[in-house]
Amino acid sequence: GAGFRIEHSEASLYLWATRDEPCWDTVADLSKQGILVAPGEFYGPAGIQHVRVALTASDERIEAAVERLKA
Repeated sequence: GAGFRIEHSEASLYLWATRDEPCWDTVADLSKQGILVAPGEFYGPAGIQHVRVALTASDERIEAAVERLKA
């Protein structure tokens, strides 16, 4: 619903998300909503349009982030 596509995320600890824009634009937008992600560029050229979302927070914190994305 927030315009993201999840790719190459076979494990459950991290999600690779993209909106087909530069990763730094996505990082900036999400940080304004209080959601911290890692820019895919940190992991090589293939991640230039992706961010890595860690699912290592508590269920309550992840749910709160999801609610902010819906707004």
